Amino acid sequence: MPVVLVGQWIWAGGHFGPNNDLLWALLANIFGILEHVNYYHRQLSIDNAYDIAYLRRNRRLKIASLAKDLREGKL
Repeated sequence: MPVVLVGQWIWAGGHFGPNNDLLWALLANIFGILEHVNYYHRQLSIDNAYDIAYLRRNRRLKIASLAKDLREGKL
C-alpha cells in the first residue's frame, strides 16, 4: 500500500486536493485503521461523563469491550 500511495501522489502532481481520489482513499484507509483500533484494542470514542472520568483517573483510554471478550475467550 505505501508504494501505491507514493505512486499515486507523484501521479497527482505531489498535492492533495478535494477532487483528488487519492485524498479520499487515504481518508478512508485512516478511518478504517481507527475503526479497527476502536473495536479490537482501545475505545477511542468518549461518549459520556463516565468515559471522561475514566480517562482523567487512569490517564489512558479504556480497553475495548470486544478486546476483553476475545481475550477471555467468550467469543
